[in-house]
Amino acid sequence: MPPDFPLTLDVAELGPIKRACVELRPLTVFVGPSNTGKSWLATLAYALHRYLGTGRGRWFLRYRMGPALPEGEIDGGLALAAADELAAAVSRRVATGEEADIELTASSKDAVRLHVEEQGKAVGKEVERCFGLDAGSLVRTGSSEGARVLIRHATDGVATPVEHELNTRGDGWTFRPTVPDSIRIRSDRELQRLADLLLAEPETETARAFQAWQAVRILTRGVLPELRPAFYLPADRTGLMNAHATVVSALIQSATLGGIRSADPVPPLSGVRGDFLEQLVGMASSQPGRFPRARIGRERLRRLGKRIEDGMLGGAVKVGGLPGLSYPHFTYQPRGWKSGLPLANASSMVSELGPVVLYLRHIVSAHDLLIIDEPESHLHPAMQVAFMRHVAAIAGAGVRVLLTTHSEWVLEALGNVVGRAGLPGNGEAGESLNPRQVGVWLFEPAEDDLGGSTVREIALDDDTGLYPSGFDDVASALHNDWAEIAGRRGDAG
Repeated sequence: MPPDFPLTLDVAELGPIKRACVELRPLTVFVGPSNTGKSWLATLAYALHRYLGTGRGRWFLRYRMGPALPEGEIDGGLALAAADELAAAVSRRVATGEEADIELTASSKDAVRLHVEEQGKAVGKEVERCFGLDAGSLVRTGSSEGARVLIRHATDGVATPVEHELNTRGDGWTFRPTVPDSIRIRSDRELQRLADLLLAEPETETARAFQAWQAVRILTRGVLPELRPAFYLPADRTGLMNAHATVVSALIQSATLGGIRSADPVPPLSGVRGDFLEQLVGMASSQPGRFPRARIGRERLRRLGKRIEDGMLGGAVKVGGLPGLSYPHFTYQPRGWKSGLPLANASSMVSELGPVVLYLRHIVSAHDLLIIDEPESHLHPAMQVAFMRHVAAIAGAGVRVLLTTHSEWVLEALGNVVGRAGLPGNGEAGESLNPRQVGVWLFEPAEDDLGGSTVREIALDDDTGLYPSGFDDVASALHNDWAEIAGRRGDAG
């Protein structure tokens, strides 16, 4: 995704959020009082990355691989007409060797639009899964409008961001895409894939329809955002990390005994927590994660994890499999010790940061989205400040990071990270980010009587080096309270 057009989420009436419009930059921070929707918006970003990123390539297989293709207009000619027109254009391009872009026809655009619209229910179900809530529970209480999400992103060859709309009124989901008039096939790789597909002769009409919708799926890549996989470290990761064996065992037993039924409206865990547990279990194998893939920037990210171990943890976090099982056993080995401790016996700071180290070592790649809910949990203020330098280095290595926080120390350290970029040589290597790479968004209760929260971006104050988050109001109130106490004590004396 080009840095000048970060993914933008424009949200209304979602959970506690009345209105929010945020850009996901290389480092994005959500700050504000409790119960204003920071984790809700982070979970939404995660769900969209899960479906539109890693899931997008499986759309065609998910919807078109049944024993028969669906009946109706969608399979009655639209995709076939688009495929025929594309095949002719690709044939001319291949025959002449010309390098001009291939402009999509009206039929192709209509087929792409219809194909994406079909995904509304599935996108919504992924959102519900990640939250662990049904659609009705996701709409802000008291709202008659329903929840709405506008997704804006850059598209090659289109001057302004493209916008798609996902919404629900609690009884279903719709997804309305935008297919730009100026969209073209520009990528040689995409052209080659279309040529390999469309210039082959299918043996049956069903195979021909299947081939046509495969071509539409390839074209869809030029319409939807190019999202990388996302990974979410939930706020209760320490408890999940220490009790993952018990949690997984209980879930297995419950499922085996019939305790989990397909008709149950509420899952035992939200998708965010379930995915985290699944990824922990995957670390015991040589190919962590359910869908193994080549990791980009592996060595640099591994070194950043080692820096956190050396600079903050004073030892190494390790994962190994139990004998005979591909199931993880997490340990912490303090520097100078000959053997390690079970992670549950280490300090809360080690348990808190251990997952960050392990994800850098085993799972996360450059360009992925890493969401860390409340990184300040169980950290001394000095360690919060130190950790933000590591976060800056992680973002500098190409991982897109999203934090939710209540911590003044986190924001003050972030101000220094941005300020350091203005020093000669951009400050210390890997520990500074320029202002365009960082976005801080303040969640506040709405000022009217309708409830909910609103979200606005806050910029770094160049004079103070602080983000105006309202933390200083708390400090002032405490000082004034103490002044009153001291005054009354003096009067009593």
